[in-house]
Amino acid sequence: MDKVLLSAASIQNSSKSAVLCIITKSIGSTPRKAGSKMLVFSDGNTQGSVGGGRIEYLAIEESKKMMNTHQPKTISYDLDADVGMQCGGKMNIYFEPINSANRLLIFGAGHIGNVLAKMAVNYDFQIILIDNREAVVNEKIPEVEFVCQEFPEAYHQIEFRPNDFIVVTTYKHIYDEEIVAYVLQQPYAYLGMIASKRKAALARKKWLDLGISKERIDTVFSPIGLEMKCETPEEIALSILSQLVDEQNKLKK
Repeated sequence: MDKVLLSAASIQNSSKSAVLCIITKSIGSTPRKAGSKMLVFSDGNTQGSVGGGRIEYLAIEESKKMMNTHQPKTISYDLDADVGMQCGGKMNIYFEPINSANRLLIFGAGHIGNVLAKMAVNYDFQIILIDNREAVVNEKIPEVEFVCQEFPEAYHQIEFRPNDFIVVTTYKHIYDEEIVAYVLQQPYAYLGMIASKRKAALARKKWLDLGISKERIDTVFSPIGLEMKCETPEEIALSILSQLVDEQNKLKK
C-alpha cells in the first residue's frame, strides 16, 4: 500500500489529527499528476507531495485551516492564474480531514472538570484539562492533556479555534467570569460556564458592562448542561457531556 495511505491509516487509529490531500485531476503541465498524495500533520509537517513550491504551500495552508473540521472538499487550482507557477497547468486537490476531533478545553480540574474529562474520552474530543493546582488531578488520564498554569497565563497562550468546545468550571466564580469574558472575544463552537441562574445573570450583566454584545453573551450555556435533576459531580458532568455531544452532532449536519 502507498506509504502516505499507510500513515493515514495509522493516524486514524490514534488520537492525532491530519489532513489527506490527493490530486484527483491534472490538466496540462503540472509538477505532479492525478493520484499524487500528501499528508499534512497537525504540527505542519508533511509526508508525500502534491508538487512542491507555491501549490504545495497553498495545499498545506488549506489543510491547516481544515484540521479538526468534519467536511472534506475539493479545490481547483489554475497554476498560472491562481498560483503564479510558470508550468501553467490545472489540477484539482481533494482534502479530507482525518480524526477530526474537536478540542474540549476544560478550565477547572476539580470534581466536575476531572470527571467530565474522564467521561469525554469515549467521545469525539481532543481533551485539554487546565488548572492552576497540580494536586487536584489524582490520576493522570492517558488520553487527556493536563496543563498546570495560572488561568490568565493559560488562556492567553491558547490559539482558540472556531470548532473549540470550552467548559469553564473552576473553584472560584470570579475565575469563571474572567475566563468567559476573555473567551467571548475568541472563536469557539461551544462555551459553557457552571453557575446557578442567579450567578449566571450577574455574570451576564458584568460582561455587558465590559462592552461585550448581548448577542455574543447569549451564546454562553450557563447554567451549563442539559436540564435534569443532578446532585453528584458525576451527574452534573453527565448533563454537561450530554449537551456537548448534542451540540457537536449539530455541527456535523
